[in-house]
Amino acid sequence: MALGILRFAHRNSIKLLLVSTMSTSVSVDERMLKGIRRIIPNLNNTKYKGQDGRIGIFGGSIEYTGAPYYAAMSALRTGCDLVHIFCAKEASIPLKSFSPEPIVHPVLDQHDAIKQIRPWLDRLHVVIIGPGLGRDEKIFKTIVELISICRDMKKPLVIDADGLFLVSQKPDIIKEYPGVVLTPNAMEFSRLVKGVLEKSVQPTPMVKANDVKHLADALGKNIVILHKGAKDVIADGHKGTEAVSCGLAGSGRRCGGQGDLLCGALAVFWWWGICAGSSESALSPPIAASYASCRLIRECNASAYKMKQRGMLTTDILEQIQPVFARIFETHCNK
Repeated sequence: MALGILRFAHRNSIKLLLVSTMSTSVSVDERMLKGIRRIIPNLNNTKYKGQDGRIGIFGGSIEYTGAPYYAAMSALRTGCDLVHIFCAKEASIPLKSFSPEPIVHPVLDQHDAIKQIRPWLDRLHVVIIGPGLGRDEKIFKTIVELISICRDMKKPLVIDADGLFLVSQKPDIIKEYPGVVLTPNAMEFSRLVKGVLEKSVQPTPMVKANDVKHLADALGKNIVILHKGAKDVIADGHKGTEAVSCGLAGSGRRCGGQGDLLCGALAVFWWWGICAGSSESALSPPIAASYASCRLIRECNASAYKMKQRGMLTTDILEQIQPVFARIFETHCNK
């Protein structure tokens, strides 16, 4: 039987896994899941609050309050301990009323926003920028300064939604960043390609893996692009590595907010990958986190769709995170 070589990035080296060219995509996905299961932390009575993840979300505007809420609740349901939302003042009351779980800071549109944000950054393990952010130029200026500070701190970043719009306008703010995942949909990817590569591509749900890889290469070796579409495609900027895809499960129901769920889960998996260290997985932490979050939210989408069909909402998908997580990540031995 002919053997093909599937390559996965592991920090600065490449580990090779031999995979039968006759294998189904399901077997490849199972190999991915096996590595991811090894980074999921065990629960025990010796842990302290915050150990399994403190996530910061920068987003939430007068128009958009659902997005940061979904990202926060997805992170918490996936298994992090604490979530902080840094939002515009007028978004804070709706966000506080949605749930008592996230810690809400109404500072993004304040004149001294960075001064108020800076003391919290040391406590955050992973930062998400974009859900419900809006496009206010004053807030964008704050976000540019925030990214610069996070770069100096080597803080892992997940950037989505209007955060990606900002990056497409000012790509230098994340070029050669020491660890960032960009999560564009088809339209956002098209904007990024225009802003970074100065070329036009038509938005499509079936993106070519080489196009995703090319964009990541242009931004830097520690940049990961997660293109969301009919099949999610994940690539980093390390030379010689290949794209990873996730096309299992999901449904045709595309209610708004699913990308926010993905961001929240991704941030948590990323922190767990960092904590597990290089010995637990042949995948780099951001690649493992990207695949894990894609698989989780796709499976949750499919599960919720079976029950609600055309009436399915993102709140229904959110409720599926716990049972689906248990089924695909905890029904097997982690170690």
